[in-house]
Amino acid sequence: MHPSKNQPGPGLFIVDRLLKRSGWIFILLALLAGCAYYLLASQTNDERASAAEINLAGRRRMLSQRIGLLASQLQLKPSPADMADLADSTWEMADIHRTLLEGTPDRRIRPLPDNLRAVSLAPDGPHAQIERFLKLANSLNAQAPGSETYGTTLEQIVRLSRGEVLTATDSQVDAYQRLSEAKSDALHWQLWLVFIAGLALLAYSALRVLRPLIMQVRGALAELESSEAALRHAMAENRLILDTTDDGMFGVDQAGRIRFINPAAAQLLGVTTDQIAGQAHHPGILASREGCPICACLEQGQRQKVEVGRFCRRQGDEHQEFAVEYSVVPRPDGLGAFISFRDISARQAIEERVQRLRLRLVDAIEAMDDAFALFDADDRISLYNLRFTEFFTFSGEHGALGMRFTDFIRGVAQQGLYAKPPENLEAWLDERLSAHQQACGSTEIACADGRWLRATERRTREGGTVVIWSDVTHLKRALITADQASRAKSEFLSRMSHELRTPLNAILGFTQVLLRSEPGHLEAKQREYVDHIEQGGRHLLSLINEVLDLSAIEAGKLVIDIDDVKLARLIDECLSLVSPLAAGRGIRMQQEVAPELTVRADRKRLKQVVINLLSNAIKYNRPDGEVRITCNRAEDRLRLGVHDTGAGIAPEQVDRVFRPFERMADEKIEGTGIGLAITRRLVELMNGRIGFTSQPGEGSCFWIELPSSDTTPGALPPPASDDAAPSPDTLPVVALPLGKTLIAVGLDAQTAGMLELICRTLDNTRVLPVTDPASALNSLAKVDCLAILATPSQLPALREGTATQQTRPALVALTEPGATADDTTADFHHPLPINPRQLARLLRELTHGH
Repeated sequence: MHPSKNQPGPGLFIVDRLLKRSGWIFILLALLAGCAYYLLASQTNDERASAAEINLAGRRRMLSQRIGLLASQLQLKPSPADMADLADSTWEMADIHRTLLEGTPDRRIRPLPDNLRAVSLAPDGPHAQIERFLKLANSLNAQAPGSETYGTTLEQIVRLSRGEVLTATDSQVDAYQRLSEAKSDALHWQLWLVFIAGLALLAYSALRVLRPLIMQVRGALAELESSEAALRHAMAENRLILDTTDDGMFGVDQAGRIRFINPAAAQLLGVTTDQIAGQAHHPGILASREGCPICACLEQGQRQKVEVGRFCRRQGDEHQEFAVEYSVVPRPDGLGAFISFRDISARQAIEERVQRLRLRLVDAIEAMDDAFALFDADDRISLYNLRFTEFFTFSGEHGALGMRFTDFIRGVAQQGLYAKPPENLEAWLDERLSAHQQACGSTEIACADGRWLRATERRTREGGTVVIWSDVTHLKRALITADQASRAKSEFLSRMSHELRTPLNAILGFTQVLLRSEPGHLEAKQREYVDHIEQGGRHLLSLINEVLDLSAIEAGKLVIDIDDVKLARLIDECLSLVSPLAAGRGIRMQQEVAPELTVRADRKRLKQVVINLLSNAIKYNRPDGEVRITCNRAEDRLRLGVHDTGAGIAPEQVDRVFRPFERMADEKIEGTGIGLAITRRLVELMNGRIGFTSQPGEGSCFWIELPSSDTTPGALPPPASDDAAPSPDTLPVVALPLGKTLIAVGLDAQTAGMLELICRTLDNTRVLPVTDPASALNSLAKVDCLAILATPSQLPALREGTATQQTRPALVALTEPGATADDTTADFHHPLPINPRQLARLLRELTHGH
């Protein structure tokens, strides 16, 4: 491509571009130099100001210590000189403190920065401590030396100078030093950035200004040689592709004569290149001229694509057709066409084998007693069995095929199948859709007619979902009966416990009255008896209370109030309650819980759980043993462990630990055997877990896991949908191809409905009901008929009417019960009433054969 007269040549264009870029580079270098000078000046000013601030902060610290020293000297021996010196130091320290807080431009002292001001002006911050110190120092002038108030004030000044004020002034000095260092570091980084930017700009200048000129000259010299080499290389590659590809390729001219052919095409067609070159593609490659895609491409100049075609292969003197997939592309100059093809005979054989396996799989699915549905990766129904149509009924030509799961489950719910009141329907649908998206378990569903369905869902490798609905009514009713019996038991225990506790409280009250009576009212033996009565009564009351807790939990009446609970504080409270019990047995208590750890739990019930675990660790521990409390993080939970050094739990007793009324150790140890059962239920009600590890002879560790308050999971996102929410009255169904058609002649409504349900389980198949054979024959020209189902008396007319068709549909005779299947007019026989699975298998075989 050559430049025109009005355009500069390549050399002038490059020079102009270099001049423009050089100007911009000089401007950028000047800007970088200015930035560097500004940063250096800023650094110098900041360093001077920071030095002055640090000096004043240090001077303030020194004055605070001097005031404290003078105060200590005044305590020993009052002196007017020391008093005057203390007043001067106090005035100077107050002036420095005010200067640092508000700033003084003439002394290069800046006001206190916002970040330091927020910390310093806090209620208990350094500013408050210093102001309090100065106030005390100033108050000495108004107090008489030697008075009690005077001495107290001096003591406070000395204490503050050595404690809070020293810490406050030190922290201020450190803060100014850190601020100075941070600003210096920032300025250093900025100077480095300017330096790096300068280097980058210089590198850019070298690479983008000088190198393009050199490369342009070199490229111009090598352009001609490179173009010629590329052309030779492209021609060699094209020849190599034609010779080595497995696809057959040949070209024809406008007359349809073959101009070239590659070795793969010659081998597939059973000829040599010399034998077929110059011959017409009819009949050597395509036997028939009618509807020939190659001829259509030559006439119309448009690309043709044939998925399944037939080419001729020469074998001796005969020609044998084989299946091919080919495309025809017209030449850009319009002087012919280019054809590429491949042999798909092996692929067709594989597809037929896959189809047979698919039919076998469908037969297996149809043999299931459960309802089955397969949802594809777009969550649309792609396959279901006849049992599915018995569970769920949908109108339409294709039934539920193509329906999204969201529309399917909403439609089923609106039909009244599920036993959910209208006000709770939306919440239930959201829960059901969430479970479907996870597809990792089972969901039990109550139906309006009293049945129970279990929906089991699993993901497929292709991203779809398999759903199986099982009728579990008998099992669910048995579980409900067992649950009702358990609740009745809990209610009985609750009532009986209340009835027992009322008289027991009276007994304990009278025993306390007797024990607190005047000395001598009871004899020693009588007082011993009363003590035994009180101990036994309290033990029985504890048992009743635990039984009440257990029954309340099992009856679902226990209210749990979840809130943030500080673990360290709660454990300290529990340790104080159980410490007398531990001290009586010489047990050492140790806790290793960080004060900042917080869990989501019911504080009252968590305290009950911890006390129970600590009491067990003490009671079942060895004398002079140890109990240790630890807390570790486990993902989004906190695990609290109670370790003891007792005898441990034997492996054969592990399964009995959390059972109610089970005792693992010596029966002489006081206890009811339901404490751990209650503990486990309380932890589960607080969304937690409980477990233990034990080593016989060394001890045990009982642990609970509860959600951490800083990782409370949020709500699950709503399920994504590509479509707008469907109307409650209509359920969208994906439009599918018309497909194959079964013509049913003269069937009653019940039989026709059953046949329609069967067709919904087949791919792209529908039912066309007609009243007589004539209507059936008239419909053959409008549909792709797979089979005609009719009574034996109607078959002769149907066979005569379909005899002239190239592809005759199968004739299926629906015979009455007890009739013999000896009619030769029908291709197949099926008895009435229809057997859904047997007829479905027959229709699938017809679909495959068709």
